[in-house]
Amino acid sequence: MGGNFNVSLCVIFGGNGFIGSHLAEGLLNKGHDVRIFDSFQYGTGNLSGIINKIELIKGNFLNEGAVHSALEDADYLFHYISTTNPATALKNPIFDIETNLIGSVRLFQAAVECGIKKILYPSSGGTIYGDTTGGLIKESNILKPQNPYAISKLAIEHYLRYFQHTYEMDYVVLRYSNPYGERQNPYAKQGVIPIFLNKIKNNERPVIYGDGSAIRDYIYIKDAIDATIAVLESGTSERVLNVGSGQSTSINDLIGIMSEVTGDKITPEYVDNEGIYISRIVLDISKIFNETGWKPKISLHEGIANTWKWIKTLQEI
Repeated sequence: MGGNFNVSLCVIFGGNGFIGSHLAEGLLNKGHDVRIFDSFQYGTGNLSGIINKIELIKGNFLNEGAVHSALEDADYLFHYISTTNPATALKNPIFDIETNLIGSVRLFQAAVECGIKKILYPSSGGTIYGDTTGGLIKESNILKPQNPYAISKLAIEHYLRYFQHTYEMDYVVLRYSNPYGERQNPYAKQGVIPIFLNKIKNNERPVIYGDGSAIRDYIYIKDAIDATIAVLESGTSERVLNVGSGQSTSINDLIGIMSEVTGDKITPEYVDNEGIYISRIVLDISKIFNETGWKPKISLHEGIANTWKWIKTLQEI
């Protein structure tokens, strides 16, 4: 599918980040030209393998002029900048609205003015549906976001629909489950797999909120990128697609796999579950398969093993 897709200029906002840097590699491997707009506040280390093959634009996401210039002559916009994560948005929802939400709307306006052909946006399959009971979650499920991060993601989805209706701006929302893998910050507030593996490397105990029974859907980063590019090149007319493994894994299951991969007997520290944590979310990925033929290839065990190899190469910060 998508065999006749022409080479194009893809601009990735937030292309120096975890997902964005892998996306840049994937698009390059498919022969596309890649431009990255980012603040580069932590340097360009995530792009070290492709730095001479891409165009870099350093700028502030909230600077309208810089945003506009980054979109010039581009065909496709990947909006992978996020100024918050679930924890920071919970702490300061006003900042999330003023930066993520308003910044995204300005970006979409600029995309219309610059003649962008299509916008791809990563929403949150891990939070946007809210708490769910058994079974796989379809894109058509009722959305019940329970925290500011997810509410903002949903609002951005609605604005994309508005821009499509008003300006005929083509777009696809990709609701990723829980992507993990190399280059995900192990010191951040998001990304339990690298956070836990880094603790294990440093002979510290991973901290689990609750009893470890919370169920999640984890997708290895290279699978997530393959899905994203498959969606771009398929020309699908679908507006919202889940991207996940479709497999349910508890936090305690993760600990078991990490014990096997690292060869360590891991004894996590269990603490009271404070805040708003969803107890179960597993995505139905049948729609993206039907649209593009994509399905994940990397098992959780293999993906965690790859991430562990990378974690072991990191220097202390």
